[in-house]
Amino acid sequence: MPVSPAYDAFVREPTGVVERMSGHPVYRTDVAAPIEAGESWQLGMFLAHAFQLSGLLAKPGDVAGKTILVTGGLDRDLKVTPVTHVAEKLARAAAPDQGEGVFLYPRGSEAVADTDGWQSLPVASVRDALKICLGREAAERFLLQQPLSEASKRASWRDRLTWPIWAAAFISILFIAALTGFVLWPSSTGDGTQSSGENAVGLINLSIAPRDPVSGECGDLVAIPPDRNVFKGPVCFGRMSVAERGEHRMRMTIDGAFSSYVDQSRYRRELQRTTGGGGRLVLQIDFPYWVREPVWLIAETEVLGMDGNPVRFERRVLEVMPGGGAGY
Repeated sequence: MPVSPAYDAFVREPTGVVERMSGHPVYRTDVAAPIEAGESWQLGMFLAHAFQLSGLLAKPGDVAGKTILVTGGLDRDLKVTPVTHVAEKLARAAAPDQGEGVFLYPRGSEAVADTDGWQSLPVASVRDALKICLGREAAERFLLQQPLSEASKRASWRDRLTWPIWAAAFISILFIAALTGFVLWPSSTGDGTQSSGENAVGLINLSIAPRDPVSGECGDLVAIPPDRNVFKGPVCFGRMSVAERGEHRMRMTIDGAFSSYVDQSRYRRELQRTTGGGGRLVLQIDFPYWVREPVWLIAETEVLGMDGNPVRFERRVLEVMPGGGAGY
């Protein structure tokens, strides 16, 4: 799904917040309809993980005592960040099917009146949301368990280090075998690394989704040709994809003057995965909707060899001018 890379980054440390809470880095979440972009799903998804961890999330066939409608982004400090079209989201929602209905939205947004079975309540943080949903005492008990103990963190890292240890042992065996008479033929010459400079041709496909400056809605994806390095107009998100066979380490970063006063990890995405050809690896990153000065979208990918070292590197840089008028 389009939002899958963003969800993975939202879960997984060091960029994510769910693994920090649960100790587990990977989840599968089934949703009723595609989520294309934006960050308004983050608070609701975090609460769903918290309820699941507490054993309180209703399962298929359960009768729910409370139905929660949520919109809001979430930063690394678990503070709720603003989103757009808050009132419209409530207006489009049907009355809750089961139990009490609560609508949570970012504090600081325009106040929203109760309507059609929903009690509207602003929240500034995860703590506020948990107190509303679980009650003060249950919320405090849950929060006292966070973050993970140091022992749990060490166990988690030990699990992750298992495969590098085995890989190192295997490489050592090969090295000893070579010294005792086996010949290991090199598969490359020189340093094996190729770079195509600032704007790569062929390996990286780059596209962006423009944001309507009036409605704030995301438009259709626009492909960015390799020879284009400027886009004028507000942007919802950028997307890079690679289809060449092999293991890729992909990175996307949004950089600019705003980077000095925000959590930079929110505007950095990474993915390392293998494609067998015919498939396509996709990485997506949301733009800071509130920034008006120029920013730079930097997309990079490395093709990794059998030893895990890069054998090819390509990079594309796109300057985005949110206040420059539509340019697509």
